[in-house]
Amino acid sequence: MARKQLLAVSVAGLCAAMAATAVQANAVKHESEVSVLGAYIEPDSDRTDEYGSGLRGIYSHRFGKHWWLEPQLFSGIIETGVTGATDYYQQTLGADLSYRFFDSESFTPYVSAGGGLSRNDVADNPASEFAGYANAALGLITSPFTESGLRVRGDVRYLWDSYDDGLSDIHLSVGLTIPIGATRTRIVEKTTVVEKPVVVEQQLADSDKDGVVDGVDQCPNTLEGLEVNAVGCVETDKAQSVVLQGVTFEFNSNRLTANARDILIPAADALKGQPDLKVELAGHTDSVGAESYNQQLSQQRAEAVRNYLLDLGVAPEQLSAEGYGEARPIRSNDTEEGRERNRRVEFNVVSK
Repeated sequence: MARKQLLAVSVAGLCAAMAATAVQANAVKHESEVSVLGAYIEPDSDRTDEYGSGLRGIYSHRFGKHWWLEPQLFSGIIETGVTGATDYYQQTLGADLSYRFFDSESFTPYVSAGGGLSRNDVADNPASEFAGYANAALGLITSPFTESGLRVRGDVRYLWDSYDDGLSDIHLSVGLTIPIGATRTRIVEKTTVVEKPVVVEQQLADSDKDGVVDGVDQCPNTLEGLEVNAVGCVETDKAQSVVLQGVTFEFNSNRLTANARDILIPAADALKGQPDLKVELAGHTDSVGAESYNQQLSQQRAEAVRNYLLDLGVAPEQLSAEGYGEARPIRSNDTEEGRERNRRVEFNVVSK
């Protein structure tokens, strides 16, 4: 296929030292984090018709795939709105059990519930200032927006305080979360010392890396990974498939990312360079979520890729789109890496 011209140069007595070093850094998934949230309080009407504010500190530790234990401390002031009256000073110390719906280091909604000890400091109230409380929350945590892993966290929390025959407050909270205990692994590999005659290889240009040099190639821009014939055109008499690496979508959406649009330009050029080539664009998802929803999402994503290729000038008769949902995984859905590999779009050659 490829025509190579080799030039061998023997260098007597040459001692050449060539060193190549590859370094790869991988962030390890963290198991603990700290959150600080400011809160707006909508108090029980038996306290006051005004409002309150406070600060909540949370330490979170993962102990399962989706479960987190969250000891926390809260301190707040509830305004009475009465001149000369004493405001409510409230503190709580307790713990929640939290369930995060997505097992990842990115965006996830969560629910939590728990309780603990409360203290209400209110002048001229005969009730014991120490009591108990229970609460439940619904919230979300964003994807990291800094290299250190800083994220935004917010929730709506219902808190029942047994103080003074029982009081119910609503807390609206938002703040920041940062991981602790995360580590990074650095791998250093491949150091080679060469002490022998040097062989210099000169290879004729093959721009699309299909094994057929440009001067012979009649179908330029062939996608890497597809088998081609002697003149560089994709073999269409047998089924072939490649994954469109890097073709991704915005979260929970069929909208292509900017990077995916750039990646699809060579695919469009390949199709326009071989008009008799027909392909199926196959959309796949992981198993997170309902099966019917994943089927619909995969169809929408396959059609989004087809529509963009049409916008780039590919003939409609060359393209079909099919969504397979979670039915055809290529890796286990039990790991984040496996689910990421399963979320893909394939470029399937339709054989004649």
